[in-house]
Amino acid sequence: MDAQLLRSIWPVFSAETREQIQAIGSKVLGLEGPAQEREADLLPSLKRLVHSLKGSAASLGLDDIEQVVHAIEDGLSTFKPEERLPRDAVESMLRGLSAIETAMGRGDAGQAPVVDGLGAVLSALGREGAVTAPAGGASGVAKGLDALESLEAALGALCSPDVPDRAAVVRTAVERARALRGTAEESGAEKVASLAEAAALAFTRMEPGGDAAGMAASDVAGTLVDLRAALEASGGAGAVERAVEALRSVPTPASAEGSGVQAAAGASQAVGGAADRTVRVSVKTLESLALQVELLMAGRAQQTRRGEAHRVLMDGMHEVLLHLERASSQLTMAGGGPALEPLRSGVTLMRGLQKRLLELTKESHRDGEQLSLVVQVARDDLRDLRMVPASTVLEPLRRTVREVSARLNKDVSLDLVGGDVRLDRRILDALKDPLLHLVRNAIDHGLESTADRRAAGKSETGRLWVRVEPRGTRIAVVVEDDGAGLSPERVRSTAVRRGLLTAEAAEKLTDAQAARLVFQPGFSTREQVTATSGRGVGLDVVQATAQRLQGSVDVDFTAGKGTRFTVDLPLTLAAALGLLVRTGTTVSAIPSDSVKRVLRLSPQDVGTVAGRVVARVDGEQLTFLPLAESIGLPRLPMALDTGKLQTAALLSVGDDKVLFAIDEVVGQQEIVVRSLGRHVQGVRHLAGAAVLDDGRVVPVLNATELVRAARPETRSSPGTQATRPRILVCDDALTTRFAMKSLLEIAGYPVVTAADGEEAWGVLERSPCQLVVSDWQMPRLDGVGLARRIKAHPTLHRTPVILVTSLDSPEDRAAGLEAGADGYLVKREVERGKLLELVRQLLPAS
Repeated sequence: MDAQLLRSIWPVFSAETREQIQAIGSKVLGLEGPAQEREADLLPSLKRLVHSLKGSAASLGLDDIEQVVHAIEDGLSTFKPEERLPRDAVESMLRGLSAIETAMGRGDAGQAPVVDGLGAVLSALGREGAVTAPAGGASGVAKGLDALESLEAALGALCSPDVPDRAAVVRTAVERARALRGTAEESGAEKVASLAEAAALAFTRMEPGGDAAGMAASDVAGTLVDLRAALEASGGAGAVERAVEALRSVPTPASAEGSGVQAAAGASQAVGGAADRTVRVSVKTLESLALQVELLMAGRAQQTRRGEAHRVLMDGMHEVLLHLERASSQLTMAGGGPALEPLRSGVTLMRGLQKRLLELTKESHRDGEQLSLVVQVARDDLRDLRMVPASTVLEPLRRTVREVSARLNKDVSLDLVGGDVRLDRRILDALKDPLLHLVRNAIDHGLESTADRRAAGKSETGRLWVRVEPRGTRIAVVVEDDGAGLSPERVRSTAVRRGLLTAEAAEKLTDAQAARLVFQPGFSTREQVTATSGRGVGLDVVQATAQRLQGSVDVDFTAGKGTRFTVDLPLTLAAALGLLVRTGTTVSAIPSDSVKRVLRLSPQDVGTVAGRVVARVDGEQLTFLPLAESIGLPRLPMALDTGKLQTAALLSVGDDKVLFAIDEVVGQQEIVVRSLGRHVQGVRHLAGAAVLDDGRVVPVLNATELVRAARPETRSSPGTQATRPRILVCDDALTTRFAMKSLLEIAGYPVVTAADGEEAWGVLERSPCQLVVSDWQMPRLDGVGLARRIKAHPTLHRTPVILVTSLDSPEDRAAGLEAGADGYLVKREVERGKLLELVRQLLPAS
């Protein structure tokens, strides 16, 4: 890898790797406990972390670290989730992580990040037969150069006039020199051993200081020059020396993560005395500052809203004063009285107060406008600070492609496009692992072997493109190959073999729906586990990351010509304008950059083509869907049903356009999207939530996913939905409602939702559902009341009802079952698979 690029990447890699090591260690310790006490996602998330760390190390050419992580990954692949991870295995993995941390410390100090005792570490992890470089080879030279670097640093410190603990520095230098001598003697490098001992003796003469120390320093310097030449002559030093030089100027963890200003002794001499006009700022500090600016923006919006309310009160005060003055005039005409004079005084006083309040209002408005300008400038400057070129994540892919293609014996040509496009640093950091997975997947699964390409009449060299394409306020990251193309048939058979779908359900999927199964956790078409694939970790990371970044991922393929993965993302994660729309009683926010226009449709504008509803806009036929139905809310009557004009929002993502019916546009304001956590990460159309300036929390919709899901090829073919039982989920908590909806939809069930019992009853009256899953405690009509109403209905009484609640006493269970519920679950049992198990029992035909 290019030395300059490595220097720029190392601080990010170092900080991220330390976080990953800490998380991996915690999760490994978690596997030591009983299986029933673990989080459901513990093992899969641990495997994803290990897999990502292995890929990152490999992309930077850090072979020692990659081998250790690969050994840990192999150990986890044989672990059975229902068992405990053996104590010796836990200790071996933790020792391996400690060895990596030590190697990272060397890299932070500008030395080569090699792992001490690599063979022993790998052997303890079960990687028998692992080959390590001999002491006289590259690894031995690297360690020798590491020791030499520390000795040179010690010499520089001892030459300084102020040394806090001179004796300690000398003692450490002597120990390192004699350790180098011992290593050299073991490998038969007699000259290196002799020079190392000479350096140790010369260092001891520097301890007293004074003139003697100056003469000894000259001897030490000459000895170290000879020692470097001897190490380089011992073989294989060239590549290691370049790696050491590349890392020499890497900042220490303190400079990368602490105060944010990088300073080094002798830096001014190194640049000829020129002052450095830049400082290194911690990403964490930058993110904290950005968050405070966004909160300032939100506070300013609240201040504006309160200013409007204040003006309304001022108008009301003016009306009261007019009434009082009119009363005063009437009293005067009537001859006055004892109350007239106090009334006039009061009116005069209030007039003065009104004038002063008006002046304060104007000053407050002026100050607010100035504050808005300052915050906007600060926000724009911060946004510029966070924008970095895409090349920082694209360039490392070259080494990945070279290594993976060599391992698989494939000839691959990589084309990188869009490296100069500037993106939010947070997006680029998050894209590193997804890009790595997509590239490895393309080489392993997408591109054919040389023999197969020759037989197909293709060039023996496979082509791989990675492009970053600006698309207005969004960007697309495209990974495309010219391989055989994704095979929907193979994906279907793999899904059936792995138990993700029944054979009947798999056959009913369209090719586009089948292709999206590759994003399921644990999905892999590879029969055997290799160093590159087969573990079922990869593309699910891509989808999860895209959704976390308010984007989506899509896959297109052509048989015999190749596969293209497109990750659609915002250009920046800073606050953006959101359009607030209402559907029924639910207010949602849609990123304004995805809304092309809002319009009104007449019944004559809407029709049906090939079984789907379309609307004609500007001579173009566009898919037309109710937004409520698209986000899992009950479908309510539209204005078109009564012959009235229907409000609709036209969403545009790339070349795709879809019309969604809404009830009204509530407004537009700046929003900061917040993640809703892992409980709703499977709800694809939900990007997160935002707090409005009036304090309300509203869901933020993922426009890209809504448009993708509305494509005719991704929606179920006619009759497909009717073959599976339809389930109604009723809960007044948005998070729980969407979590259960997602869980059931992943299992293949069509789902509609309701926010309380009354709304659920309205859904059941309009459209049939084959099963109801309901919370107990809800406003208007609770779950028990809903169950009683269903069981008393002449046609709905056979509909199974499952109550899902936090109430767990025997009395509560008895009350629920007495009301007619066919099943009773405590909410904590939902994530453990009990809900799906009970649904399948009550709907055996599904």
